[in-house]
Amino acid sequence: MHIAELAATTKGAIESEDPVTRLNVGTVEIRRHYDVMSLWYRLFWGEHLHHGWFSNGKESPAESQLEMLRRCASMVGIRQGAHVLDVGCGYGGTGIYLASKFGCRVDGLSLSPRQLRVARRNARSADLGSLVNFHLQDAETFNYPANRYDFAWTMESSEHFVNKLEYFRRVRNSLRSDGRLLLVAWTGSMAHSQVRGVAQHFVCPHLCTAEEYVDLIQASGMQVDDVVDVTSFVVPTWQICLRRIERFRRFRAFFPQEVRSFAEGVAVILDAYLSGKLTYTVLTARR
Repeated sequence: MHIAELAATTKGAIESEDPVTRLNVGTVEIRRHYDVMSLWYRLFWGEHLHHGWFSNGKESPAESQLEMLRRCASMVGIRQGAHVLDVGCGYGGTGIYLASKFGCRVDGLSLSPRQLRVARRNARSADLGSLVNFHLQDAETFNYPANRYDFAWTMESSEHFVNKLEYFRRVRNSLRSDGRLLLVAWTGSMAHSQVRGVAQHFVCPHLCTAEEYVDLIQASGMQVDDVVDVTSFVVPTWQICLRRIERFRRFRAFFPQEVRSFAEGVAVILDAYLSGKLTYTVLTARR
């Protein structure tokens, strides 16, 4: 769908949003989720906390995740030596990739102290400590420096934000003139029970449709350049996770509650994707 059509279909969406579709999830729950799940996410999926891009279905999970980074870097136009803000940096995989491939200077933000320890260790191991810095910060309250960054990389983290519009406003101000935003997100309407189920299992206060994201980003003062539905390329991510989790089924009763919820959520998110109620969107915008 053309960007102008996307915007037209969501005019007034911010004001009319139904508060019933918001889940009671806050910073404390999200931080605990990622602290508790730190080891398990790496066990089930690896060092990158994002979907893989499967062009032919034969890629390994690690190859598919690097392909996702390559594709997204190309879409947003990452350039050599750029200053990048990585919001929701996980174990530092994206920042390390951008620093090693493009010589970028990267500031990464994470809520999770456990994630941060791993990210810093990974950066030291890659000998990239001079280019990559990771900070323990809440992306929704962080004091974003004005006019500092060439790119704001937001990959599968906006799902956890309560006030997405305010986040986009803060990011806009942190971007330099003509700075670029990359947003990669799970997208779907909270009016659907399957989407609400995904939000509940993965501690997301509220998921947005691609159209709603366009509306919010434009309301923040940024210009949306491109909106791409890449769902068909990422679904194998959860098929692989489901197979891996099945190996642990007999031990599930001994898992922490967060791990059990994640294990149950894998089937929920896969079903939501296959039904078409949940999509995976890459969106680029500029200040």
